Parts: sequence; structure tokens; C-alpha cells
Amino acid sequence: MEKETIEKYIEAGKIAKKAIELAKKIVKPGASILETAQKIESEITKNNGQIAFPTNISTNDFAAHDTAFPNDTRTFKDDDIIKIDIGVHIDGYIADTATTISFNNNKADMLKASREALQNAIKITRPGTNIGEIGKTIQETIESFGYKPVSNLSGHYLGQYTIHTGTSIPNIKTDTDVTLKEGDAIAIEPFATDGAGAIRDGSRAAIYRFIQNRPVRLQAARKLLTFAQKNYSTLPFAARWLKEPKGFMLDTALKQLVQAGALHEYPVLKEIGNGTVTQAEHTVLIQEKPIVTTA
Repeated sequence: MEKETIEKYIEAGKIAKKAIELAKKIVKPGASILETAQKIESEITKNNGQIAFPTNISTNDFAAHDTAFPNDTRTFKDDDIIKIDIGVHIDGYIADTATTISFNNNKADMLKASREALQNAIKITRPGTNIGEIGKTIQETIESFGYKPVSNLSGHYLGQYTIHTGTSIPNIKTDTDVTLKEGDAIAIEPFATDGAGAIRDGSRAAIYRFIQNRPVRLQAARKLLTFAQKNYSTLPFAARWLKEPKGFMLDTALKQLVQAGALHEYPVLKEIGNGTVTQAEHTVLIQEKPIVTTA
């Protein structure tokens, strides 16, 4: 990996860390989820970073892919367990990081389980490490706290302007011949739960990604697709980022584009046993001495 590329990954990581620190200060009972997402994303751009994906704010048994939707009126509750997942990029080089926030020390052991799983996994990341060993370490750490890893969620390799390059970093013991190589960029992302240990797609989505141009009948959908292709050709976007159309017409246009195969939607991910989920995540550049860009 070239020095300039490493520097961009590190700079993105510094900005992501600032955004996470802001989230820890502003996420409070009664705070607006919509305003929280907007403030975190403003912090990213204020520091000359680009948003790699909409800020994920997923509570309780929702593990990931939730974000504020247009005119969202939801607020944080006293007993919420809140996952904040943030992506920042510099020229496409991405820092992906997440933390879990709880009030009144609620579910403290489960938060500790995901955080220690992340720390223990990072300790063994170096060139030549089999990614199945990372999954084993995460699983054993989480289970030592009496919880389950979420088996069908995983970390991932990162590419320029690509959040998931196709190869996953497992959160459970996995037989594989894939090993880390010097110059790899990965996100390690343990999830712990007191539920069944797996997730399924929920019934709603607020995050989308452009796939391809497809013919659609609705004029609003055609305009939206042109805008998405121009501005979000590789990275995901939030419905709330779109200035038009609005309301029912926005929902209709998005639905038509998804059905036509023009956009991919990211449904919220729900724990199948209705268990609470915690998450921790850092981005790591694989070197003889690994660089944790978001720490």
C-alpha cells in the first residue's frame, strides 16, 4: 500500500473518531434521531471528510442499517441500546467505525463483550492470519461473557469507494483458506446479542445504493435515478438526503426503482429472537504492525 493511500485512510479514521466522540456527547434520552444523524454527518463534512454511508443509528433488537428517515420524529429512550455506525472517506479510502451507547449502565456486560471481542481480534491481525481465526476469537470472547455472536453479520474488506469488496471477516469460527495480506484494509465488526444469534431483514428501509439504469414509468423516479447515478454511483445514500420528490411521491419513486432493479435497498436488520444487540468496530490496515485507523 502506497504511503499516500495510508495517509488518506488514517485521515479518514481521525475524522471518523471525532464523529464518534461527538455522538457519545449528543446521544441522550429525548434527543432526536434525525437531528443526531444530521449533526454527526455535519461533523464529518466540517472536518473535510466525505460521508461513506448514511450514519446508522440502530436501537435495541435492530442490529444495523437503520437511519433517520425524512421527517423522522423518533427520539432516544432511557432504556435504549444504541449502535452508532459511521463511515468516512478521503478520495474513496474509507474509515468504518461503530460504537454502542447505553444509558444508566444498561446491558454493560454485553457492551463489554463486543468491545473486548474487537480488541482481541485486532491483536491477532497481521499478514498471514487466517480470517477464520478472527471469527473464532470473536466468538470465544463473546461467549465467555454469556452472549452469542450474531452469526450472519460480519466485518469486511474495504476497497476504494467500496465498503464491502465481497470478502467477509466472520464473527464466528469459520473454515476458510483466506488469509490477511499486507496492504489489506479491513473492518472488524463484532456483534453480541442475548437473543438467538442471527438477524433477518426488517420491514422498512431508508438506505439505498445505485445499481444500474433501468426504464421506469414514473417521472419522479426517473429524475431520482438520474440524481442517484450522478451523486451516489458507488456508495449508499439516505432517503432523507433527497430534496425531491417528497412524502408519498418519494416512497413511491424509491419502491419503483427497487422493483425495477435500479436501486438496491438496505432493510433494517432485526435480531430473529428479538434480542438486544451491541456492536463495536474499527478499521485496520494490515501491516507487520497493523494500523487501527479509527482508534
